[in-house]
Amino acid sequence: NIAEILREKKPISFILENVSGLLTHKSKDKKTLDIMFSELEKIGYEINYKLIDSSNFGVPQIRRRIFIVGFLKKHFPEQTNFNFPKGNKSKIGIGKFVETHKEGYCISKKLQKNYIYKFKDNFPEVINKRSNIQVKTLVSSYHKIQRITGTFVKDGKTGLRLLSENECKAIMGFPKKFIFPVSRTQMYRQLGNAVVVPVVKEIAKEVIKVLA
Repeated sequence: NIAEILREKKPISFILENVSGLLTHKSKDKKTLDIMFSELEKIGYEINYKLIDSSNFGVPQIRRRIFIVGFLKKHFPEQTNFNFPKGNKSKIGIGKFVETHKEGYCISKKLQKNYIYKFKDNFPEVINKRSNIQVKTLVSSYHKIQRITGTFVKDGKTGLRLLSENECKAIMGFPKKFIFPVSRTQMYRQLGNAVVVPVVKEIAKEVIKVLA
């Protein structure tokens, strides 16, 4: 569908994002990325790509995503020499964004006993206001309370809760004032499917340098 849009509209440039697994994914013994790039080049685009971790761009979340930037060759007589932003090596911890919620977002004591803490292993990932780590990748199915992939907060009436809306916004780089006029489940889904705002902002700046 993306190729169809590009063939029809021929934008001078584009930015695509996908999961890191795309780097190793294969389709009929061919690397999916090679198939994609071949199609994009047929349409007339120069292709640049890089695996980027959002934790290098000021958000307290480990989120590795592949970004693909294309430029329509007919507008550029030579290779653009596009450079992806490098980000910052200094990390920001989640603790400064953790809120207090006595009510709401709570995970029941029963679910904690029978599922969350059922096994004595390194899961789940539990944070508090003193945590100086970058949390796991926020996924669209976060609302299903998955003990291995999820991050939870030591807080609330039951002692453990889900990430709040503002905490999710912080790890995705959205401003607090951004409104999600949907249910909490849909909010988690939309944020989990979103791109990290500061990452795309920095990539866009580099695209503009080429277009200027």
